[in-house]
Amino acid sequence: MKSLPELLALLWGNSRAARVAQDYKSTCDSHPLVVRDLAMFCNAAAPIHGATEFDRGIEEGKRRVWLHITRMSALNPNDFVSIADGEKISD
Repeated sequence: MKSLPELLALLWGNSRAARVAQDYKSTCDSHPLVVRDLAMFCNAAAPIHGATEFDRGIEEGKRRVWLHITRMSALNPNDFVSIADGEKISD
């Protein structure tokens, strides 16, 4: 599996890769409620459930999106529960 910098360079080219990662980071830093909503929707801190293998596959796909967002924005996996619970966000 390729590293994140390698994937970014392949997707965006070397000149844009750093900008894409920085945009993720600044978006997540600026919009904590959006990050919280995505964390909950994408099963960041919850087990995956589903009545069928197809349903579980959809939930796993959501989690993969969340993991991509966290890698791109340099979020710490140890913070997933607190993000989902809203402990670090002042509502």
